[in-house]
Amino acid sequence: MGSGKRDNIVIYFSVIILLLVAIAARAGEPSCIPPEAASAQGDSTAAKPAEAAPKPQPFAFADFTPNGEQTPAATPPAQAPASSALPDNKETQDAKSPAAAPPSATEPSLGPLMSVLDKAGLAAPLKKTGVNIYGYVEGGYMYDFTSPGSNDGPTFIFYGLKNKVNLDKISLNAERTVDPTKKQFDMGFHLEGIYGADAAFIHSNGMGDAQTGRNQWDLLQAYVDVTLADTQLRLRVGKWIELAGFEQFSANIYGAFGDPARALYSYSYQFLYAEPGTQTGALVTWVLNPHWTFDAGLTRGWNQSLHDANNAPDFLGRVTYTLSDRTSVIFVMTEGPEFPAGVGKGLPPGDKSNWWTALDLVVTHKVNDKLSLGAGFDYVETPHIPGLPAGAKQWGGAAGYVSYAFEPRFTLNTRLEWYRDSANGFSTGAPISSGYDEATIGVAIKPFPKSNTLSHLLFRPEVRFDHSDHSIFGKGDHNQSTFSVGALYTF
Repeated sequence: MGSGKRDNIVIYFSVIILLLVAIAARAGEPSCIPPEAASAQGDSTAAKPAEAAPKPQPFAFADFTPNGEQTPAATPPAQAPASSALPDNKETQDAKSPAAAPPSATEPSLGPLMSVLDKAGLAAPLKKTGVNIYGYVEGGYMYDFTSPGSNDGPTFIFYGLKNKVNLDKISLNAERTVDPTKKQFDMGFHLEGIYGADAAFIHSNGMGDAQTGRNQWDLLQAYVDVTLADTQLRLRVGKWIELAGFEQFSANIYGAFGDPARALYSYSYQFLYAEPGTQTGALVTWVLNPHWTFDAGLTRGWNQSLHDANNAPDFLGRVTYTLSDRTSVIFVMTEGPEFPAGVGKGLPPGDKSNWWTALDLVVTHKVNDKLSLGAGFDYVETPHIPGLPAGAKQWGGAAGYVSYAFEPRFTLNTRLEWYRDSANGFSTGAPISSGYDEATIGVAIKPFPKSNTLSHLLFRPEVRFDHSDHSIFGKGDHNQSTFSVGALYTF
């Protein structure tokens, strides 16, 4: 066994030992959350698992957040606010409900699509079984001041879809959620299909990756959830959006701090280059108490599904600690052979001997009802990458987020990020190891927050400046300046 793999295994077991010590210490302490808050947190991320990386209080446009979705609210979310733009599509059952109650999913609040089905008399059987159908449409435009031509050089952050209007994606979801804190046997599922320009960059290996053309389709998520009686465990089997990161791929319900569309339209370097897109495998979630939730499982690797480029599993783990209803810390780790992490035909031979260690940390804090802060950190290391010069390779970065909600219509969002590829450009596709800095400022605009129909509409204009210590942007520039605007409608 190589020294690099031994080092990774030492890190892995060290983390496990530290977590076990933390669990033992915490289990012996009385809860610091008041009883009423603890009861409310039966619907929080600390008391039950989120579908993707769980987030704390809403970061931007809290009224977009579906009831109970990823937010340790101070009161149990029994009814969606009138201005909510998203259907209730997550576990919203009260964790303190009587054990004798029959296992069933909470009837979700009706979004536009379910409302139409309800008027047509088709929603009743879905509501009775707790099944929700919902989705969103997202599109946008990005202008590159550095390279105005549509085909001028790589942009790295926009996949080359610049200086043109794009249909990012149309997403359609069917979902039935389960709640492990009920300690009852129950079964649920989630199916999400997307169509648009973004689908080409989120394919998993063996699933839709042979398509060509600008707009493509993808089965983004397809999994089954099972909870068991007398235990706060949930088993998930299938394909899901990766757990790591402050930002997530889907535009509606996985964004930071409950923002339905990510706080900003553009993605961070960390999201694009230091985290997987999707993972396929089996994951067990254990809700220890209102403070601690643990996830552990095995997957086929970064972006692998029906096919696995190296035919070897990896370990996936997540620890969520909710200090209070305003502060949350999330740690995610993957460990295993990942090369190649690509999809489609013509991939290089798989490498099972050089394991990747990927560490992700997200810290969020809601200062008050208007101001929220966040930070995300990613680090990836491997002893060797086939085809590159010998020696360990690393890449990762850090980003800080600030959001201030002036009023229900306008929220100011900012991001400052540093990213470093010390792997000969392996993570970014650049021709050389490089460092990057970026600053983005945008406004999330909800023009009709009180309209039953138009409250589901969101615009996100932003300006962004990127700098590299090598001339890799546009036609050989160190800098890149862009303006973009995205539009989102949830249904």
